[in-house]
Amino acid sequence: MGRSINRRTLLQLGGAAAAMTALPAWAQEQRQISMMWWGGQNRMERTLKAIDEFVATQPGLDVQAESLGSTADYFVSLTTKIAGGGAPDIMQLGYSQIAEYAQRGVLEPLDDYVGNELDISDWPASSVDSLRVDGKLYGINLGNNTTTMYYDKDAYAAAGFADIAIDSTWDQWFDMAEAVTKAGDGSFFGMSDGSGNALVFENYVRQKGFQLYDGQAVGVGQEVVTEWFDMWAAARERGAIPPADVAALDIESIAENLLIQGRAGTNFGHSNQVVALQSATPKPLGMAMYPQGAGDTMGQFIRPSQHLSIWSGSQHKSDAVSLANFLVMNPTGVKILGVERGVPSSPSMQAILAPELDDITRQSLDFVAAVTPVATPIPPPPPRGASEVETKFRELSQQVSFGQIDTTEAGRIYVEDSNAILARA
Repeated sequence: MGRSINRRTLLQLGGAAAAMTALPAWAQEQRQISMMWWGGQNRMERTLKAIDEFVATQPGLDVQAESLGSTADYFVSLTTKIAGGGAPDIMQLGYSQIAEYAQRGVLEPLDDYVGNELDISDWPASSVDSLRVDGKLYGINLGNNTTTMYYDKDAYAAAGFADIAIDSTWDQWFDMAEAVTKAGDGSFFGMSDGSGNALVFENYVRQKGFQLYDGQAVGVGQEVVTEWFDMWAAARERGAIPPADVAALDIESIAENLLIQGRAGTNFGHSNQVVALQSATPKPLGMAMYPQGAGDTMGQFIRPSQHLSIWSGSQHKSDAVSLANFLVMNPTGVKILGVERGVPSSPSMQAILAPELDDITRQSLDFVAAVTPVATPIPPPPPRGASEVETKFRELSQQVSFGQIDTTEAGRIYVEDSNAILARA
């Protein structure tokens, strides 16, 4: 068979849905699995090429591929499919989703496949155990990454900051960002507004010695949340970050964030995104850790960038696991994917991949290597309901930035509403 046409092209063809239902009987009898992921054009092209290589070795197997550019759109679609009983056989998830999806019975435990369809024998324990929930393995790590502050090297150099330390502090970043803003014409801001980004907030609270979650409850008090929003309000006031109306245009996608739009000098992302981000702009991009220094602890950690999980309702679990294994442990699949989703967990695959990397791609590998010695242990996967908590956090940040509520009220609401969300999840 082969790899089915992807959803993005199906939508362009309009009547393709009807055509898919009109497959001849011989085709309908073939094994078919589906795979769904989010990401930019570069990721889509790499993944489709790797799938083609896999199905060429699997007579009678068809893979229906679906790619969505926006993370938000992806999870809306995935949630709908799961609710309707038609989830993809292979789904891409992030570290923040694995516990919730596993505990709700959406995911297939993978322990029985290890040593058979799934060969992860040379992986370090951290790359395997980080995707366990209640002792069972539910994810196949696509690559390791770490949170990354991307910045416009030319804009910062023009303001006098040609050499930025990767562990620069919050105060240093806000000072530099203010200078970058002042060096421009008023339409470009030194730093994007990260006040509603839960990953940035998690890094911040870890610096203070807390965790974002404490079991099925939030791990910080309202005073820490208020302090967080106060910090960003001060940055907004001094012009280091954009005003609320401009910040609202910052879409969490590779092609539409403010850095790529040319409206801000930074973007809060992950180390594996360097290929996609640099492909989206002619500006040379620098990489640093998320700002540090809010407390005595390093907030940075190494984690699975994304992983592949298998739907518990899949009719072809063995084929699905075999495809996932091809993407992470077959030299052909690994070379095609590169480090766009992160640095491979397997040392043997890292060695095979390293000679294939160009200068831009190698930045991801080098950055993870630089952060690893100072990284602190990975936190447990977020609890059930964490996605809804993140949505509440983002809403509160927007209300604060538009002056609809003050920071003290935002801190109180976050803690009270988040605990209520987690308690009922």
